[in-house]
Amino acid sequence: MADILICSNCGNVMKARWFVCKYCHQPRWKMIAPYFAWGSIFLVGVWWLVKNESPASISANDPFSLFIPIIVVTFGILGVIMLMIAIFATLRGLTVRKMPASNHNKISSDYYTPATASLAATGPGLLNSPVKGPSLPIQATLDEPEEANFEQPHVKIIYCQKCNHENPPNALKCQNCRKNLLPGVGASQRVAILISAIFIATLSVVAAILIYRFKPEIGGKDLLYLLALIGFGAFILLFGLILTFRKTALHERYEMRARRHVSSNPWQAIADLSSAINMAPQIQAFDYLLERAKLYQGLGKNAEARADWQHALENINQRIAVPNASIDLFKQRAEIFDYLGMEDEYALQMLEYTIEKEKTFKTKRKDIAMGWEEGLKKGSEDMQRQELEKLRTEIMTNQRYKIIGHCKKCRSMVDLNARLECTNNAKHQKITDIRPIIR
Repeated sequence: MADILICSNCGNVMKARWFVCKYCHQPRWKMIAPYFAWGSIFLVGVWWLVKNESPASISANDPFSLFIPIIVVTFGILGVIMLMIAIFATLRGLTVRKMPASNHNKISSDYYTPATASLAATGPGLLNSPVKGPSLPIQATLDEPEEANFEQPHVKIIYCQKCNHENPPNALKCQNCRKNLLPGVGASQRVAILISAIFIATLSVVAAILIYRFKPEIGGKDLLYLLALIGFGAFILLFGLILTFRKTALHERYEMRARRHVSSNPWQAIADLSSAINMAPQIQAFDYLLERAKLYQGLGKNAEARADWQHALENINQRIAVPNASIDLFKQRAEIFDYLGMEDEYALQMLEYTIEKEKTFKTKRKDIAMGWEEGLKKGSEDMQRQELEKLRTEIMTNQRYKIIGHCKKCRSMVDLNARLECTNNAKHQKITDIRPIIR
């Protein structure tokens, strides 16, 4: 892998976007400091604009009077978000657990392979329709799993988060400092969540007040926007209060302890993830299966890792039948096919995902947006459409796979390109019954 980042404290592999090592909470100040700096600069700039450049009133004939409030709200939101990210990362970094060099992870470079990293990054989703096209031999894969030996002869030790004392795997409290060995979300994280919620809610209310101040004769759609802004602030505050004071579920406690032991004792991490899998709801259990498979793969236990990916596949298949399920499960199942080495199944499933995902877009490729609201929506969907097109292009470079559809102009089934256009004539618009096939 190129550009691998290794934590200087625990020796585990880190992703480039991490502000804090998720295993030992070692902060990356080179990432955090710019957020403090730019967040402060944005807020100071907002304060200066409000104090010195605020127009007395807003007029449609004076673009400058409209420009200043937009700049104030935009940069105010950016500044608060950047500062909250930096504060949250700093508070979490204060809980860093220093580890001796002898406990540094020796196998962390094997934890994140391209396949496992993409699976771990994929969130849980559901599917609302069966796969079209050629049937996928999923059941055959699940009926004949490789033999897996789940016996763990390795010693499992729970390291205290506070004093790093070694405790037996059945201990509830540290034998040295009596700290709970299965704690929930820490006080610093709860405080950071609450502060973030209060800041964002306050910013929303202040923005609403500024809008009302500059445009007192507000009405119609503008009034709805004003109420939506206040409602958004209230929702964020309520959500933050719920996250701050809620009790941490037992399966989440096991998962948190597993993450702390990935570098120091991966077999204890596997044991904790196994407990979390047995207790968690179906969606969370899927994520834990991915994490445990990743650990097994890093330890060279490929049979156990493969069995976990097969169980994850079963988990997805059980959710396919759920009414009104999310289409994102197409992508998750395709990625598991890829890890299991099922090339044809991966290609067909991923192509099906891109086709069905594009059907959910409200705008078309050649539509012209009318107004800024439609412009934002179309811009967002065009970006997603480009990503889907890029993914189809990569898969269809293999001549074995193609997409077909019924062209009304051609009056027959025709091959389609990566843009889902008729290859006979790209101007033919009405294409139906689009599906991927194997040549």
